[in-house]
Amino acid sequence: MRRGILLFVVLALLAALAGCGSDSSSVSKDEFTRELKLVCNKGLQERETLIKNLTQEYYEERAERATPEYQAKNLRSLMDVYQGTTEQIADIGLPEGEEEKVEALIKSREEAAAKVQASPLGTRDNLEIIFKDPDAKAEAFDAPSCAL
Repeated sequence: MRRGILLFVVLALLAALAGCGSDSSSVSKDEFTRELKLVCNKGLQERETLIKNLTQEYYEERAERATPEYQAKNLRSLMDVYQGTTEQIADIGLPEGEEEKVEALIKSREEAAAKVQASPLGTRDNLEIIFKDPDAKAEAFDAPSCAL
């Protein structure tokens, strides 16, 4: 009987502790950085695969120069992959004490991708400038694979 009461008390304490403390979307900085690198490495692989496939498709199917419409479509596809990675970054959660930095990273990535989506041909020659800020913010987390 005493053992049953002890077990009940321990379970009650564990349940109470589970309801207290940090937000469920909060993660440690180390965990965030580790997850960020995994997400960005996967995103980089997806972008590289897309570029490889588009390049192969272009050389197999086109003898002439790429049309502006074709270039715009491909840049939008690239931004879709980039934005998907950004959404996955947002899903990781916010590291304690680094919330503002992560929110700034996500916002910067979203704004850069939206700018390219809105005018792919008008931005194609300025991608390095457009993605300078989000790339620098990713570098602050030692995640170079997050860079475009």
